[in-house]
Amino acid sequence: MVENLIKLQLNQQQLELIDRTVAQGVAPDRAALVRLAVREYAAARKAETAAKPSDLEPLR
Repeated sequence: MVENLIKLQLNQQQLELIDRTVAQGVAPDRAALVRLAVREYAAARKAETAAKPSDLEPLR
């Protein structure tokens, strides 16, 4: 697996949200939570791009 370095600049409110989420046990630490979020985002984007264009058209 290829590893990439991601640099985030978060404000105080974002850090507090991350810390609360970690405290709830979603991930063991901030870095693990960010990795989880990036994996989930990538999976959603992959599913979105795999959809056929006709699947994305509004129903008439």
